[in-house]
Amino acid sequence: MSTPRAIEHPLLRRSRFLFVVPRFGDEIGGGAETLVGCLAKALSQHGIEVEVWATCAQDHRTWQNAYPAGRNSAHGVPVERFTVDSRNLDLWVPLQLRIADGVALTIDEELTWMEQFVNSQALYAALQDRGAGFDAIFFAPYMFATTFWGAQIHPQRSYLIPCLHNEPYAYLQLMRVLFRTVRGCIFNAAAERVLAERIYGPLRGAEVGMGFHAECQVVSEGRPLAAPYLLYLGRKEGGKNLPLLARYFLAAKDGGLLPGDLRLVILGGGSLDDCGLGYLRTRDDIVDVPQAPEEDKRRYIEHAIALCQPSLNESFSIVLMEAWLRGTPVLVHGDCAVTTEHVAASCGGAYFRNFAEFVGAVLTLSEDGALRSALGQRGRQYVVTKYSWDAVLDRFAGFMLAELSAPSSAMNEAAKETLAGEL
Repeated sequence: MSTPRAIEHPLLRRSRFLFVVPRFGDEIGGGAETLVGCLAKALSQHGIEVEVWATCAQDHRTWQNAYPAGRNSAHGVPVERFTVDSRNLDLWVPLQLRIADGVALTIDEELTWMEQFVNSQALYAALQDRGAGFDAIFFAPYMFATTFWGAQIHPQRSYLIPCLHNEPYAYLQLMRVLFRTVRGCIFNAAAERVLAERIYGPLRGAEVGMGFHAECQVVSEGRPLAAPYLLYLGRKEGGKNLPLLARYFLAAKDGGLLPGDLRLVILGGGSLDDCGLGYLRTRDDIVDVPQAPEEDKRRYIEHAIALCQPSLNESFSIVLMEAWLRGTPVLVHGDCAVTTEHVAASCGGAYFRNFAEFVGAVLTLSEDGALRSALGQRGRQYVVTKYSWDAVLDRFAGFMLAELSAPSSAMNEAAKETLAGEL
């Protein structure tokens, strides 16, 4: 990998960057954690000093302390972990349910929700004591208490990697305060920035994204299934819109609208029971695959007629890039601005907004091998061009060089005008 010129700048080479996330470890496969880990590792490989700080939690459902507190390493970079504070779930859960249902909370209720979320006083104390030793502190993702409270400690050194979705949490009053407090934002896609500025107003920041290595495209030997299949790759949960995909697929199959031998492979962590889909195991056209090794995952991607990403809440979507790098076209939900933007820019797939469009797209892709190949190759070229590590680090370095060269008191002017009133 050639080194982008911007990343070689002496100002960057002598900088110290800190990334703060709620949880971090080699075993954790969440999108925000993967993005932070890959970016931190890439910066470290280019001679920039980086650290990652996180809580001791591993499971994003229980948030119990699992890792030992203290210094270690993960994703090839130094990590320091801090214990999770005790929580009052009797206070937090009812507020969480109301937020998820789109019910507006008072500012006092929002503060209670944030105070009983995943917090670590040890982490905040470390930021207070040692945070000034870093030139920039990056917090991800936006909605967590570790991000909200942590960013208040050194706001003029703090940047969000928000991983923002169009969801109820984004419209909380505290999130407006957060976005207006930090110095700037690192966005994963242009559509994510559009959403952020629609909600919070003009923001200082840049679109960066995540980098990928363009391996030689060699198809792995051995099909994982003899029958043709559509692939879902990701966590088995309702938030990823998996129930909609299952419902559409079964209705199309039972109605004779799709080839009789077509299967839907659902590959990823979690359980179908977690999103009310346990009944799918009784179907012979549904293949439930647990979290698989990378080589097996690549084989499933390479031999699929398409990867279907039905989620409405994506700020980047790593699985799209993984599919395209293997020459596989994608099918996304048309109501997700980010994934639709990727598909439109790459000409690497199709999108659907209703059952009829889903059936039409799947039928076309299943019948036209030449089209599948052409779409997959266009997607691959899109990733190689826009999301190579050279391109991503060049965008990151360009933004951070401007930030590090600016006066230390600089802050988003639009934010300063409204922040006092909102606080």
